[in-house]
Amino acid sequence: MKNHSMLSEIWRRFKKNKQALVGLIVLILFVLIAIFADQIAPYGYDDQDASRAMIAPCAEHIFGTDNLGRDQLSRLIYGSRYSLAIGFLAVGISVITGGILGVLAAYYPKLDIMRCMDLFMAIPQMLLAMCIVTALGSSLFNLMLAVGLSSTPKFARVVRAAVMSTREQEFVEAARAIGANNWRIIVHHILPNSISSLIVQ
Repeated sequence: MKNHSMLSEIWRRFKKNKQALVGLIVLILFVLIAIFADQIAPYGYDDQDASRAMIAPCAEHIFGTDNLGRDQLSRLIYGSRYSLAIGFLAVGISVITGGILGVLAAYYPKLDIMRCMDLFMAIPQMLLAMCIVTALGSSLFNLMLAVGLSSTPKFARVVRAAVMSTREQEFVEAARAIGANNWRIIVHHILPNSISSLIVQ
């Protein structure tokens, strides 16, 4: 029987889902637009011309212009850079912090980490993000950090539930029986088999 790596198996399953493939193509398209915004955008994002203010959509300005005469399509194209950067970094922070806390909460229940997560989940996410930005100051990085940290409890709960069901499986017991330590079991056995629910989240 032919052996498959974990990544090739993930890709094989991913290819079977047509909606997931369409989503991947759209995401790649947005990333390419963000990377090549300088070449794609017909105008600069801050090029102002009072004589062309508030123009309705037309052939020259497909999305029209704003009250300062800036081309809306160009601003949308350049704005994709910020949207993708904020989205990727905020989700990255949530996945890393939520993943670590979720694994620790499931594998070491005496730490009572989920009590803290429950406290944070009692606060509305937007309000928590606004509090973090207020405390740290207004900057793009602080915005990413605030959105990421305020989403952490949701990711921690998902990872905790997945890890709690996975750690009872036979292959984990087998790894423990041959002398694998907790860190090796978590990294090599539990996390790879719990990653699907994290990806969905």
